[in-house]
Amino acid sequence: MDDLIERFAEKAPIATMVRASLERVFADRALDDLFARNAINQYTKNLTFSTVTKLMCKVVLRTHDTIHAAVRFTGDIPVSITAVYDKLARLEVGISEALVAETADGVEAIIDALPDPPTDTIPGLRLRTLDGNFLAGTDHRLDCLRHCGAAALPGMSLVVRDGRTGLLTHLIGCEDAYTNERSLADRLLPLVRANDLWLADRNFCTEDYLGGIAERRAFFVIRHHAGTKLRAITEPRRVSKNKSGDIFQQKVGVGPLVVNCILIRLFQPLRDGTTEIRLLTNVPATKAGARRLAELYRRRWQIETAFQELTQYLRCEVTTLGYPRAALFGFALAVAAYNVMILTKRAIGSHAGHDQVDRELSVYYLATEIATVSDGMAIAVPEQRWQRFARMSDRVFARWLHKTAARINWRRYRKTPRGPTKPVKVVRTRRGAHRSTARVLAKHK
Repeated sequence: MDDLIERFAEKAPIATMVRASLERVFADRALDDLFARNAINQYTKNLTFSTVTKLMCKVVLRTHDTIHAAVRFTGDIPVSITAVYDKLARLEVGISEALVAETADGVEAIIDALPDPPTDTIPGLRLRTLDGNFLAGTDHRLDCLRHCGAAALPGMSLVVRDGRTGLLTHLIGCEDAYTNERSLADRLLPLVRANDLWLADRNFCTEDYLGGIAERRAFFVIRHHAGTKLRAITEPRRVSKNKSGDIFQQKVGVGPLVVNCILIRLFQPLRDGTTEIRLLTNVPATKAGARRLAELYRRRWQIETAFQELTQYLRCEVTTLGYPRAALFGFALAVAAYNVMILTKRAIGSHAGHDQVDRELSVYYLATEIATVSDGMAIAVPEQRWQRFARMSDRVFARWLHKTAARINWRRYRKTPRGPTKPVKVVRTRRGAHRSTARVLAKHK
């Protein structure tokens, strides 16, 4: 192995693992081939898709704040900055979707080649969590937005999380931010495979989603939406309880479907006053009972955590990109980069133990090392020296990740636990009031 890379692996193992993984996942030839297979109207003249991806990567990983800065500091870009922005503005949504799906497949293969690969939560069922994500408002840089005070929303997407690996495996992008999640069933259902188990909130509780999943010999646990009419077939009967409440179950009809309704009568109301939760499922009792499915549904928060980490530690919403296609590409690339971070965590867990990683590894310190070391690494190690990682087999690369993970100094990456928050009584003031911090401190001395 290259001596320079080995020196970085010794001093900054996480940043080195991520850089090598990025080189493998975002290999130039693979990216340009992906573009050629999925582009409909776009074509390559002077600016390749791989070049655009690597420029955007520097923004997503917070090395640079904007594409303009990434272009300026990268140099030797064969076109003008305007041409780069034009390419991003016209980048078809299908290319962004393919980027997430194909890179996730590659990362999953490496995870399976690591020691102690993950297993399914329910044997024989592939857990898939579905949720929608609406991109935050962008700057008003487009001419048509400059005289509008309202937020400029560049789009939304549906994201699928794989429960076994934790990867975000699919993205369905939509340029219209006003699109309802329910209306995208015809684009999501082709992703459903036999023996999938789909978890989703009540926004996806429609006959289209439920019936489409069942028709494909897959299963679902989806919270009931009040707008979806149920007809009772049997009376509710109490079957168990958990920490949240008593669990009842009954047979109900939803259109032509007959499914189980799991009713959880909560011991404590939710913040919005809800006292009971209804889950609709077609999972047979031989595979999982009502209590287990209720507990499984509670794990939906993991995809919300993924969205939070995308926002906090990666730049998944680039406010300077006003065009919807550019903004969606930025989000898709952040999802792919997040999957590289998941791979890194799995590699660390293969050596230190996955439970220890879940309890102690701070994603904040992980992301901080990546952001601070990447510039120096790019200067010290020429690009061509990283290309050997793209040529490795999945098994050989997984072995290298496992070996490099052994060098990690846990003291640098452990979470800093906080004590319980003390209740503070806040004295409200009139709107627009302010305080001099220096005077307040002087008063309390």
